[in-house]
Amino acid sequence: MHKNQLRQIVTLIIFSFVVLMAIRLTLYNFYIDDFSDLTTGEFYASLLMGFRVDMITIFTFSSIFILALLFIKSPKYRARTALIWAVILNIIFILSFSDLLYYDYIHRHISNEIFHLGDDMDIIVGMAFGSMLPYTLGAILMSIMFLYLVFKFFSTTLKDFISGKKLLVITIITILVVFIGIRNNFAGKSFGSSDAFAVNKVSSGNLALNGFFTIYRTAKKTAKHNLVGIDEAIEISRTALNTPNAPFIDKDYPLLRQYSFKDKEKYNVVIVLLESFGAEHIDGFTKYKELNVTPYFKQLSNEGLKFTNFYSNGYRSIFGITSMFTGVTIPAGAQYLGKGLELSNLSYLGGIAKENGYSTISMQAANRRSYRVDAVSALSGFDEYYGAQDMPNVETIDAGREPLTGTYDFNMLDFYHKKLNKMQEPFLGFAFTDTTHSDYHLPSKKYERYPHDLKNYNGALNAYIYADDSIRRFMEGVKNEPWFDRTIFIFTSDHGSGNALNGTARKYRPNDKQLDSIEHFRIPLIIYAPKIFKPQEIKTLGAHNDIFPTIIDMLGWKAEVTTMGSSLFDEDVNERFVYFYAGNLIGLITNNGYIKYNFKDIVEKLGSEENIQSMKKLLFGVDTAEAGLLEKNKWTK
Repeated sequence: MHKNQLRQIVTLIIFSFVVLMAIRLTLYNFYIDDFSDLTTGEFYASLLMGFRVDMITIFTFSSIFILALLFIKSPKYRARTALIWAVILNIIFILSFSDLLYYDYIHRHISNEIFHLGDDMDIIVGMAFGSMLPYTLGAILMSIMFLYLVFKFFSTTLKDFISGKKLLVITIITILVVFIGIRNNFAGKSFGSSDAFAVNKVSSGNLALNGFFTIYRTAKKTAKHNLVGIDEAIEISRTALNTPNAPFIDKDYPLLRQYSFKDKEKYNVVIVLLESFGAEHIDGFTKYKELNVTPYFKQLSNEGLKFTNFYSNGYRSIFGITSMFTGVTIPAGAQYLGKGLELSNLSYLGGIAKENGYSTISMQAANRRSYRVDAVSALSGFDEYYGAQDMPNVETIDAGREPLTGTYDFNMLDFYHKKLNKMQEPFLGFAFTDTTHSDYHLPSKKYERYPHDLKNYNGALNAYIYADDSIRRFMEGVKNEPWFDRTIFIFTSDHGSGNALNGTARKYRPNDKQLDSIEHFRIPLIIYAPKIFKPQEIKTLGAHNDIFPTIIDMLGWKAEVTTMGSSLFDEDVNERFVYFYAGNLIGLITNNGYIKYNFKDIVEKLGSEENIQSMKKLLFGVDTAEAGLLEKNKWTK
């Protein structure tokens, strides 16, 4: 006989924590070499983070049963309710333990690829009742025993059933505890898989996470990336990416390349990623009539290296950040960096910079947790990170125009400027603007050349005018700094933007003809360093994936990295291409045209039939190779 229902509930919760932590410690002891880079402090910090992950897992799928069992008095119905809860917990235990065994194959936790395992059911059944038979029988036996014991445990009559006001207080406290346990974060977005890295090491995340958490947090219908055989796909990709300046170096990691140290000056690098700066709207880059909304940006492009054949690898901000930080295009149906992609070993821009003696900083004008850029930046090797909450207002703001979310671009750029002044050289900085994201709140009416609206095209144009002026003020300020002449500035956009001729936009360009839809992916790229580079327009085909290797090449860093891109300065690359992801589509751009594919048919194309077939072969190759190597955790060491 048990004293009360609360003790019963707490007992099962504690037992669940013990089981998941035991699985975690078993993982550690089975694959101890994978965690050898963790110091003693980092090990315990990762275990503590694992406790948080388990808390989220248990409370997310137990809350309804916890609350129900506080009120159900009948032993018969308590036992039945608890049995259903036990079934749910048992599924969590089994999948987490199965993940421990699966870890042996790819040395990371299973994620949404589990939903494709049905295609190999014969292999799975063969393993379950073959080499894994002891584990299978053990799991069945333990499951039956667990369910039986829970049923018996909750079917006993309680000595002192809590009721009345005391039950009401306990219920309120329980709801708060469960809510905090599920959310596990008191500001911004809830806890995600990228937050489980107690330190910036893959081993820390792998120790903290449990298999069930990574499965349900990455659960999503995914595309089948088996358009060609994996060996053929790798060969296709290697052929296209091949260059003597970055040779492939490891047959076990077939796309891993080596950049050798070059005795070059260690210039600083300052990256500014501009929200929604699609080339269609930007003066100096648009193929439509210019609207004079970004005159300073145009001037800057004419004074630097102006890349006019540059594209995004995806259609969302975090996709662009992922590609810039890792050189990876998000495989269709997969999760981006910060939501599961980091479960595979990746090459990280900030990490490589630090290996080459650079100090690093990252920030965004949106709130700290927006897109989980805080966690993503930490994973990518940036030592300092800041969001809007950290940035004082220095912008002149008309009454009633305080930003509702994030902060105005100049507030961030001014903060960026002041932080860079304090950085130890050489440094690598990354900053992501926000004001050109709808809703288009502006600090002053003076930027409203067009009838302003928070969502429509007029509002966007006014936001470009403001952003352009913010860039001007930022650049005029940093030109006075002693580090300016030793610094390379990189300006680009997170993704493209459409509607250049639709609706309201048409009246500003009445004589323009609609260009191909691939124009929506084209974005500006400026590499600006007047003391280092002479002004030049460069038509080399490129994308976000190429920025990482371009920085490595430009600065002469020593690095072993895997990227689905190449240095924009490397004239020996065999074949230039842009591999992009767009919702349920993937696509490829070459100098001979482009295609879009929906995993069944080519749904859009431009080029001769011969070129289209060539692009199809290349697209199938790079898509299959990238997705396959990421799944097998053979992308990079």
